[in-house]
Amino acid sequence: MKLSFKNIALIAGAALLLTSCQKKESTVLKTSNEVHFMFNNYFGNEELALNSGNYTTSQNEQVTINTFNYWITNIRFIKSDGSEYAEEESYHLVRGNKSATHHFHVEDIPAATYTGIKFMIGVDVPRNTSGAQTGELDPAVNGDMFWTWNTGYIQAKLEGTSPQSNETDNAFTYHVGGVAAGMETPREVTLTFGADLVVGEQAGSIDVMADAAKWFGPGNPVKIAMTPTMTMPGAMAVKMADNYAKMFSIMSVGNE
Repeated sequence: MKLSFKNIALIAGAALLLTSCQKKESTVLKTSNEVHFMFNNYFGNEELALNSGNYTTSQNEQVTINTFNYWITNIRFIKSDGSEYAEEESYHLVRGNKSATHHFHVEDIPAATYTGIKFMIGVDVPRNTSGAQTGELDPAVNGDMFWTWNTGYIQAKLEGTSPQSNETDNAFTYHVGGVAAGMETPREVTLTFGADLVVGEQAGSIDVMADAAKWFGPGNPVKIAMTPTMTMPGAMAVKMADNYAKMFSIMSVGNE
């Protein structure tokens, strides 16, 4: 069958259009993706084993940890140009005894190169004092991490046993909270990746270490023998919050 010049031109034009469309589709880049967080609990250089591990604090006291909970909130991603992207409604409770809470996703992160993150340990002052909350902050959901609307949320909690404790069953109990002026316990953390994290065509992945040993010092030495229980706002809570503000570090960043 002979093809006329007109037919040949039509076929060539269709092929060119198809190639152009395919090329455009192949070069469309994602404008956002998600970042996966994993919080790994340790005591010093050892992975934290609740209820069974035996550890020695910087004050040379022995401890077994039974409860290790902390709020990770107000997450911000630091771009290579210094600007930041903040997660909306950014409230995550990490519970030591629930592995599912150690891993969470932050969605719709703008495609960019990121060099670090910022976040808060604890619940920010406005959300501590602004009335009934929903979601993770609902006291009906996580009531064991909440006191009252006057004193607010427990920012972080560490409980266990120690032969140095003179409490019943050698227990020690640290519930850190308080948002009154001069006694605020939410703490902000900034972590630098060390290697750039590129989010876009691939999702990002950030592994963070939380070192429970930092609760005991060396910044503000905490001796269980002297203070086995601390469950109210005050100067001791402020010192302990200053200690555990240093408990986070980056283990790795990458893509998934």
